[in-house]
Amino acid sequence: MGAFKFRLQSVLDLRERDEKDAGVKLAEAENQADEARTAQRNLEAIRERGSAAMHVAHAPTIGQINTIGYVLEQLNHHIADAQTRVAAAEQVVTQARADLTSALQARRVLAKLRDKHFENWQKEDNAQEMKQMDEFALARFARQAKNGTDGAAH
Repeated sequence: MGAFKFRLQSVLDLRERDEKDAGVKLAEAENQADEARTAQRNLEAIRERGSAAMHVAHAPTIGQINTIGYVLEQLNHHIADAQTRVAAAEQVVTQARADLTSALQARRVLAKLRDKHFENWQKEDNAQEMKQMDEFALARFARQAKNGTDGAAH
């Protein structure tokens, strides 16, 4: 019998590549989500420092209060945008994780099928080998029996 060949090996290879690609996409999505969270935290920290500076200021003028209020309002808008970007990035992470899970399951199904095919091939190969060994043993026994009876007659 020839070497084991899984008929769906090209499909299995494709599933493995899909799984690897999905893992890469998940890692990239998680990095982008981390960056979005970091940007949001940085903006929130700036807002907190600005708020604290406003409370510490001794008798600020109306102009200073208006300026600081405007800056804080703009920071709040930027923070809201950052929160939107974090939510979108987390959505991408969720989808990438689902894609990876799906790709992993698809590959596992084919890998199990390949393993079952390999086991069956091994059983058939072993059976064929045993059959050949039995035929050799039977032929040898028949030859010895023939030679033994021929030798006794002479």
